[in-house]
Amino acid sequence: MRLLGLVVVLAVVAAPLAMADPIRGTTSGGSLDVLITPGSASFVMEFLKPSTDRLQEHVDYTVEVTNGDTQIFGPILLTHTTPGKVTIPAVLQDGTNEITVTVRGILFVPIDDETLTIQAVVGQEAVPPWVRTNAGWWAAGQIDDATFLTGVQYLIENGIIAVQAAGSSGGDSDGAIPGWIKSTAGWWADGQIPDSEFLSALTYLIENGIISVTIPTGADPLVIGGVDLSQASPRLGSADASVTIIEFGDYQCPRCKTWFENTKPQLDTNYINAGTANLYFVDVKYIKGDSITASMATYCAQDQGMYWEYHDTLYENQGAVGSWASTENLVGFADDAGLDTAEFETCLQSGEKMERLDFNAAQGTAQGVTGTPHFIIVGPGGSEHIRGPQPYHVFDTEIQELLN
Repeated sequence: MRLLGLVVVLAVVAAPLAMADPIRGTTSGGSLDVLITPGSASFVMEFLKPSTDRLQEHVDYTVEVTNGDTQIFGPILLTHTTPGKVTIPAVLQDGTNEITVTVRGILFVPIDDETLTIQAVVGQEAVPPWVRTNAGWWAAGQIDDATFLTGVQYLIENGIIAVQAAGSSGGDSDGAIPGWIKSTAGWWADGQIPDSEFLSALTYLIENGIISVTIPTGADPLVIGGVDLSQASPRLGSADASVTIIEFGDYQCPRCKTWFENTKPQLDTNYINAGTANLYFVDVKYIKGDSITASMATYCAQDQGMYWEYHDTLYENQGAVGSWASTENLVGFADDAGLDTAEFETCLQSGEKMERLDFNAAQGTAQGVTGTPHFIIVGPGGSEHIRGPQPYHVFDTEIQELLN
C-alpha cells in the first residue's frame, strides 16, 4: 500500500523523561484504586476507596516490580497495611517498570484475588506501551498499515519523532514497506532492540515518502481543550454551549457506571438539556478485552444513527467484567434498541472500527489519562481535569468557575 506524504523527517529523538508521574489504576474487581507515586529511592502505594478517593484501611496485598526480564522487587508474601498507604523500597529503572498488585482482603475480610498491573515509564523510554503493542501486532500481520500509523502519528505529535514540513517527500518511492522495517518493529515490541533503532526505521519510511500520518478517517480535526474529538462520540448537547465536558471512559468500568447513574442525570437536566454544556465521550479501552468490542459496538450503532441510545444501554446492562459484553449480548442489545442486527453484526465482526478506537485511546494517553472515568471540563475560563466518578456538586462548582 502506497502512503505518500508531504513531510520529511529531519531528526529523530527519544525524548528523555523525568521520574514517572503519579499513576493510578483500578483493581480487576473494581474494589480499590491504587495510586503509585514514584520517588528516587522508593515509591509510595496508596489504596483508595473508589467512591470517595479516601484511603482504604486494612488491606491485605502482595506486590512485585519487574522491568523487562529483570525482577526489581518481590513478589512479597501476603502483607497487611493498616493505614492503606505503604512505601515500597524499590528503585524504578529506566524503561517500562511493571508494578503488579494483588489484593486479597479488605477490612479483615478475605476476597477473591483482584489484580492490577501498572506500567511506570522512566528514563529514556518515551514511547507509550500501546504503541509498542501496535508495532508487535503490525509485525505479525494482525493489524493493517493504517492502524499502525496511529502510533506513528502519536510519536510525531508528541515530539518523540521530530518532523518538519518540507514540500513533497519525493515521488520516486514505489510505496512498498521493506521487510526489515516490520522485522525491526517486531524486535522492538519484544524488547530486543532500543527505541532509537525502531525510531530510525520510522525515519526511513517518512524520508522516503512511503508513509505520512493523517487523521485516520480523513475527518477534519475538532480540537477542544487540547483533545482531538474528530473520532469521539457525536456531540451530546448544543453546538453553541459555553462549556464542553469530555469524558474518557470504558464500558466495563464500574466507576464509569457509577458516574453515569449518579452524576450524569443531573448534568443532563441542569446543563446539557439547558444548552449550557455539551458532552463528548472518548473511549480509552482501559480494562481491554470486551471493552474494545463494546466501544466498537457503539460506533456500529452510530452508523445507524443511535450512538447515544446504545451508549446508555451498555451502562444500563453492565455486569461483571468478562461476562456481559460478549458479541452475542452486544447484538442482543442492538436488537432490543431496534437496530438492523445483520448490519450491526457485520460491522462489529469486521473490526473496521478498531482504528478509530486506537485514535481515541491515543488522545487519552496524550492527556495523562491513567484511569476511568476521567473528565476535562472546558469553558470560557479555561479547562480543568476531574478524576473519578465525582458527585454532581464537584462538576457544578467547576463549571460555574469556568463560566465566571
